Amino acid sequence: MSNSFRSLMEGRKSIVPVIVLPNLDSALPLADTLSAAGFTTLEITLRTDCALEAIAQLRQARPELVVGAGTVKNPGQLRAALDSGSQFIVSPGTSPELIQGAAARGVPVVPGVMTPSEIMTAENLGLDTVKLFPASLAGGVDFIKAMGAVFPGIGFFPTGGISEDNVDQYLALPNVVCAGGSWLTPGSLVTAGNWDRIHEIAHRC
Repeated sequence: MSNSFRSLMEGRKSIVPVIVLPNLDSALPLADTLSAAGFTTLEITLRTDCALEAIAQLRQARPELVVGAGTVKNPGQLRAALDSGSQFIVSPGTSPELIQGAAARGVPVVPGVMTPSEIMTAENLGLDTVKLFPASLAGGVDFIKAMGAVFPGIGFFPTGGISEDNVDQYLALPNVVCAGGSWLTPGSLVTAGNWDRIHEIAHRC
């Protein structure tokens, strides 16, 4: 597998659902609902106990999808996420140890950044994409625009404060690879199994 997240995203929809799964039973119907609306790249955050098992289930049952792990914060979580079959790793911060660990397994990793120093760290470790997080508090569209001239080889994956109302502002920037959002999968709708409503939301994007 290539270490390039940008290569992984080629030909795929430029919005990545950021998913907090309340239970394992939700994984397949939610993935199928999103896939039917064109979303074939999914980030399952390690914020619930079922996340790792859900990633493994999706990798086996839905091989056409690209499934990654989000909220990866330490080496133990990284190993568990990779062992579950995660095809990319997303972290809320920049950790050389996590970046190097994922690279050793040939899996793309997208570290969270809020400053030029963190972007430099990621770039110097060979990455082509960073996660601006939380985007709404870290300067948003203006920050990404400003960084384009300084880091022309770096793409951005903004998350945090991205919504249906502002996502197009991010995606219009040439150095934005994709945007992540949890608005596609509201927790109340996932818990209720309201797949029709989630499909309506996803279909608009």
